[in-house]
Amino acid sequence: MFFLNTMNRILVVEDDPDLLEIVQTILEENNYKVFPLMTGRPIFKIIDEFNPDLILLDVKLDGMDGRAIFKEIRTRPDTAHLPVILTSGGFSEDYMRRENLAADAYLEKPFEMTAMLKQLEMLLLKPA
Repeated sequence: MFFLNTMNRILVVEDDPDLLEIVQTILEENNYKVFPLMTGRPIFKIIDEFNPDLILLDVKLDGMDGRAIFKEIRTRPDTAHLPVILTSGGFSEDYMRRENLAADAYLEKPFEMTAMLKQLEMLLLKPA
């Protein structure tokens, strides 16, 4: 089997420091390069510098609305193509659909790390 050993870059935006640390650890153990971010404020600067292959974005960020960040990601030509997995403990997947938050995937907290890894793998293997 032929396997490309390229390290995918994942931008994780999560304001819960414990969850952020766990997600980062699990991703790094699975050979992902991770940029952990506890606030959405500098997200577009980080996207420019880190050039992520995928964004894992919490919907309810401390003092910010992840839904607004997601919508802006989708409207900017330089970021619209990026796969985004939305995470939330307060909103259901049905709510996300009603709000037209058409993310590539959605994980309701608390989520299993294996479910997160499966979603990442599916999205990163999708042809562009």
